[in-house]
Amino acid sequence: MSDTTNITVSERGTYSAFFYGTLLHPKVLKRVIRNTGAHLKISPAILEGYVRHKVLWADFPAIISSTQSHETFQTEPTEEGDRVRGSYVSGLTAMDIFFLDRFESGLYAREMVDVCLLAEPVDLDDVDLGALIQVSPENITKMRTTYALTYVWSKPLSQLKAEPWSFAEFVHTKLDNWA
Repeated sequence: MSDTTNITVSERGTYSAFFYGTLLHPKVLKRVIRNTGAHLKISPAILEGYVRHKVLWADFPAIISSTQSHETFQTEPTEEGDRVRGSYVSGLTAMDIFFLDRFESGLYAREMVDVCLLAEPVDLDDVDLGALIQVSPENITKMRTTYALTYVWSKPLSQLKAEPWSFAEFVHTKLDNWA
């Protein structure tokens, strides 16, 4: 996995990340970081200027910049489509990041992005999955913007489908394979 930016560490020595795919689900995140996640806080969030796509022959998605998406798939920019709904997770340890990097290795580059939180962070086990699944831009209240790490697709764009990836569909049809 390539690291295209320096990692910003909080004063407590922890990290924050934005997840938009399989890692949105707490069960998958806990499995990947190999612990209970009791030290983590989570909030629904939005990443502006990116588009989430299905990856060919995969259950997981990828994000690319909205410019790349529109050029590759010959689509027009839309306010609703040029943002990615996901989760902001804070309190990640260096070991958590190590396991996340291993999980994402080979396909993604870790980048620092600005994300808009949609609610105050809560304990990982207290998150409302409905708030993470909801994709409607209606009544979105952006509470604050903050920095977070995320994993951006780094392989050829020909490996992506124009079709958007759905977290709700993943939970309904594939979660048991991942959690």
